[in-house]
Parts: sequence; structure tokens; C-alpha cells
Amino acid sequence: MKDNSYTEKSKIQKNYYNKTAAKYDEWHIDPPSAKIVDAWNFINLKKFLNNTLLTGRQEHIHKSLELGCGTGRLSNSLFQIADEVYGVDLSEEVLKIAKQKYPKLKLTCSAVTNLPYPDNYFDMVIINGSLHHFFAVAKTFAEARRVLKTGGVFVLLGEPNSEFLKPYNPFFYSWAINRVIAKLFSFWRVNKGSQELIEPDAESYKPWVLKRQLVEAGFDIKGFYTYDYFVRSNNKWLLKFYKPYLNFEHKILAKIFPYLGLAIQAFSIKK
Repeated sequence: MKDNSYTEKSKIQKNYYNKTAAKYDEWHIDPPSAKIVDAWNFINLKKFLNNTLLTGRQEHIHKSLELGCGTGRLSNSLFQIADEVYGVDLSEEVLKIAKQKYPKLKLTCSAVTNLPYPDNYFDMVIINGSLHHFFAVAKTFAEARRVLKTGGVFVLLGEPNSEFLKPYNPFFYSWAINRVIAKLFSFWRVNKGSQELIEPDAESYKPWVLKRQLVEAGFDIKGFYTYDYFVRSNNKWLLKFYKPYLNFEHKILAKIFPYLGLAIQAFSIKK
């Protein structure tokens, strides 16, 4: 991508999140299904650290960095596994909320393509559902690798899969039916107020291309899979089964239908 195109898209994203900062938690963090997924992802992150990285090193991470940290929910959770937690985001207004909520976090307003940290500084860098707003995959991966120590952890969580909304994907049709029902019964929508401002376009990724880009950037991939094969619901009764269902997806559907879930996860280390 040309630099001027990246700059323009970044401005659009920054303006949107500055204008909607007061609604950030309500739209992105507070929905019950989002909380379940966040907890499930965090369990998988801890399993990865325990199972993959304990050879010759301590379990506890010293310095951790989240790129696109938003209002800081995940960053604050990282104190369970890290001594120091840093976060960057392009939106000043979103970061104001994060600083009020979690004063222990070391937060900076910065572009992810030019991080204000020295080389080999962090033990872990994590991106939680934000990469598709950056419009600079190669530069983001390069910066993440630069600030990571050798053997450091690089994690991607919840990035959109461009192969989900394709007619040859059998799981696409559950999404299509859900969309039709949502149009017919729009008053049932959880984020009805989100139409006040239309969220700007973001990227989505072919899983095998994103995987190749991680390798080309100098990362050794230890875990790569997709989840959310069926559209999630915030129905209270269905939510009782959501975590077991995510485990079923991970053990069964992700093995039978690799790369067809809505969201992409990747766990890797810096070579």
C-alpha cells in the first residue's frame, strides 16, 4: 500500500474512534458474547505460554505490549501474566478512557508502523482484533518483530477471515440467514445505536496469506486456527453453551474445515 493511502485510511479510522470513544466499551466489550470470547482467548493464550514457551525460560512475561489497545480491557488482563504492560492506540479519546480505567497501564498514542520503543524491548506483543484497522500488515509485523526480544511472543487474536463470506464456505449461509432476520427484525439488534456513525471499512485476510506474511516477517508459527464458524448470539439461553461450543469448534470444526471460521488466531515467536 502507498504511504499516502495508508495515511488517509489511518485518519479515517482515528476520526471514527475519536468520535465514538464514549460508546467503545458498549459496542465492542460489553456484549455478553464478546466477554465469553475474550475469556476463552485469554485461556488459550495462557495455555500457549504454558505449553510452548516454558523450555528454558520463565512462565511470567516481564514486558508486554498491545497494539491497538482501545480502552485497555485486554491490556489490563495481561497483568495476570506480565509485570509491565504497555499499550498503543491511534485514538487519543479512546486512550483517555483507558488511562482513567486502568492507571497502571503504560499507554501511548502512536501509529503501529513507528513504535516509540527500542529494539528487543518486549517479551510479548499482542494484537486483539485490531490489525484489520491498521492497513499495514507488513509494516506492523516488522515493527512488532523489531521491538520483540528473540524468542518473544507475537499473538494475533480475532482477525476477520475474508474466506468466511464466500458462497463456497458452507458456514457463510448461517451468516446470510442471520443478516436477513436482522433486517426483518431490526429492533432486536444489540447495537441499534451504532448506526449513528457508520464504521469505516476495514481489511480482512486470507488465512494462508496472513500465515505466509508472518513467516516472511521472521516469526515461527506455533498455533494457527480460526473460530466462530456460526454467527454468535447474545441470547441468554444460547450463551450458556457458547464456551463449550467454542471448545468443540477448536477441537473438531477447525480440524475438519481449516481456515473457514470467521476469525483468525495466530500464536508465534520471534526467530
